[in-house]
Amino acid sequence: MNKASALIAFFSLLSCLTSQAASLETSFDFSRSVLGVEVSIAGKPLFAILDTGVDPSLINLAKAEELGLKVDRTDSGEASGFGEGPGVTVFPARISGLTIGGHGFAPFDALAADTASFTGRDQRQIDAVLGYSFLSDKIVLIDYVAHKLAILDGVGDARYMVRSCRIHWRIPLKTIDSYPVIPGFRLGEASGPVTLDTGSSGGIGLFPEALDLAGVRNALLEQGVAIRRGARGESKVENYVFGKPVGFGPFTLPAGQVVFVHKQQGSAVTRIANVGNELLAAFKLKMLLNYRSRVMTFYGDCR
Repeated sequence: MNKASALIAFFSLLSCLTSQAASLETSFDFSRSVLGVEVSIAGKPLFAILDTGVDPSLINLAKAEELGLKVDRTDSGEASGFGEGPGVTVFPARISGLTIGGHGFAPFDALAADTASFTGRDQRQIDAVLGYSFLSDKIVLIDYVAHKLAILDGVGDARYMVRSCRIHWRIPLKTIDSYPVIPGFRLGEASGPVTLDTGSSGGIGLFPEALDLAGVRNALLEQGVAIRRGARGESKVENYVFGKPVGFGPFTLPAGQVVFVHKQQGSAVTRIANVGNELLAAFKLKMLLNYRSRVMTFYGDCR
C-alpha cells in the first residue's frame, strides 16, 4: 500500500471511530414525570429511567437472568431509599450490551432486584434504572421543554441545543450519596443546599430540618395526604403549597409550588430538600450535567 492509500485508509478509520463515538439525542417519556427512555440490553428492548439519585444502577432481576447478565446470587442485601416498607432484596450485577438509539455503552455495575415495587398501579413496568454507575463518566443534557435527552461526546456538542437560551448558570458538580447538589436553593427568605433527583416525579421534598429555617414553616399551606413510592414501597406524606417564591441562581418560580415533607432526616449543611422533575420542568430548564469534568450548567429563557 502506498502512502496516499495508507492515509486514505487511516482517515476512513478515524471517520468511522468518530461516528461511533458521536453524541446521541433521543426523546424521553415524561408522562409520569420521570425520564423514561427506550433502551436495548443484549438486543432486547427494555424501558429504563434516568435517575441522578441512585448508585449503582438497577436491572430487573428476572430480565437480567433472562438476558444472561452477570448476577451474584451468593451475595444479597436490602435496598435503601424512600418508602416505609421493607427494602427489596438486591444482588450485585453488571449490565453489559446496553444501547440507546443504536449507540452502545461499556458495561457498568448495577444491582438486580424485583422492580415491580418501584412501579405504581397502571404504570409501565420499569426494567432498569440508569444511575450514577452509568452517568459517572458521561456528559448528559436534559431538555425539560422538548422532552429530549442527549448523551454527548464532548461539551461542545451541546452548543446547538442551547444557543437559543438567554440565561445560563454554571456551578461545580458536587455530589452527596451520588446526588448532584444545588447550593443556595431559595425557599422564600431562607436558603440551603438541595439535591437534584431525576428519579423523583415530585417537586420539592423538604427534610424536617428545613422547617426550622426562617419563614418556611409559616409559608406552608396544607393540601392533604398523598401517596409516594420509592425503593422501600409506598409512603404517606403531607402535601403543601409553599406561599413564597422559590428558586436557585438566576431562576425563580412564584409562590404556589407543591412541596411535601420527608420523614427521613436531612441536614442544614448537606441538604435541606430534594428536588424532582416536577419542579425542574416548571423552571422550563435545559440542564447540562458534565460528570466527566464535574461541572453542571442550567439554561433558561430558551426561545
